[in-house]
Amino acid sequence: MKTNHIPRLLKLAGPMILSTSAITMMQIIDAVILSRHSGAAVAALGPSGMAVILFQGFLFGTAGYASTFVAHCHGRGDTQAVRSSAWLGIHAALVSGILALAAAWPLAQLFFLAGHGPQVASNESSYFLICMAGSLFPVLGSALAGWLSGIGRPVIVTGVTFVSLAVNAFLAWGLVLGEWGLPRFGMAGAAIATVTAQMVAAIVYALIFAKAGGFADGAARKFDRMEFRRFLSLAMPMGLRISGELAAWTLFLVVVGRLGTVELAASSIAFRINGMAFFPAFGLGQAAGILVGHARGAGNDDEIPAIASQALLVCEIWMLAMACLFATQAGPLMSTFAGNGLESAPIVETGSVVMKFVAFYCLFDAANVTIGCVLASVGDTRWLARTFLVSSTAFLVLLWLIDWTCPSLAAEWALATVFVFATAVIWLLRFHSEGWRCTSVMNGTKASF
Repeated sequence: MKTNHIPRLLKLAGPMILSTSAITMMQIIDAVILSRHSGAAVAALGPSGMAVILFQGFLFGTAGYASTFVAHCHGRGDTQAVRSSAWLGIHAALVSGILALAAAWPLAQLFFLAGHGPQVASNESSYFLICMAGSLFPVLGSALAGWLSGIGRPVIVTGVTFVSLAVNAFLAWGLVLGEWGLPRFGMAGAAIATVTAQMVAAIVYALIFAKAGGFADGAARKFDRMEFRRFLSLAMPMGLRISGELAAWTLFLVVVGRLGTVELAASSIAFRINGMAFFPAFGLGQAAGILVGHARGAGNDDEIPAIASQALLVCEIWMLAMACLFATQAGPLMSTFAGNGLESAPIVETGSVVMKFVAFYCLFDAANVTIGCVLASVGDTRWLARTFLVSSTAFLVLLWLIDWTCPSLAAEWALATVFVFATAVIWLLRFHSEGWRCTSVMNGTKASF
């Protein structure tokens, strides 16, 4: 008889859903405020925001994978190993922050080669440069939030996230629009507000970790080169998989932007609205991954299929509800973020069409999110990275062919929907094949791929 894991899942997922939803709200607030600044800023937020997450996604995925190590150690009751695992994430974050700072300016110049309008390209470059230069803060915050989540204390993560959200909202309003005596920086103001809010969150997490004795534990703090390399062997493929997915969607937006500013703005807003569905689903997936880590750490692999299937059921119900909302209320949702100027009408009209595609692929994205998190938690990161590289390459080749032969917003979004469906099927087939049973987080990978 299968154990009902849903109560534990929801208890753990609740705070994590609130946290991931708060991240969405931060992005939505930026989009709403920028819509009152200029249409070019709204259009620029999509590609530049996706590009920031693209490069930070690798760093997040690598440093944040410490949460999987923490969950496994917590499952087997090894407190010392929990702290050591947290430090693996901290070390990865420190290295990541230095590399991101060095790469920020050269990468920011690439936006001027994308073929977008001059004002849009300038906004994209400034937003990316500031956010990328401040990458240390969100990546360090991700590593320490992973420690808290791995030991089953996501409520604290929620609290810190909402503090960060409040800081971002206050500063964005002031620095984008020049309110409350603050300088009017426009797009750069939104980036400064975001980085400052992430810095505040990282500081709070560090104080919590210090209070728990994490910095005072010399044995856990000591850098172990061999252990760090073993951690990276599993964590870096996870980071590559995340950044690969984000790269695919960033390039998708770049190609859509070649159709025109209206199409780019509508698609950018659609991605922001989709965050209302995705981030809570991702919170569910993260919760499922933690339960899987606890089960595997305790040697209870037979519980993993039940955890995965029950988490997928809950996530699918959520996605179905959001798909209905997106399909029936596309116009009002787009109007919220498109502003009130004369340029907003075509954006709303175009975005209403795009939201129909978003509503449809939400039904498949539940499996992408949930099963992807489960496979990552059991240590199947190498297979995930390699498989996604192949599928995303095929997606981008087909996208290029459409753009070259018969550029069309409907055709490009239809291809994106097929891509989401295909990856969902691939993840499910992998999980049901039980190839993941041949992997291990704490002892390395036991099977060749």
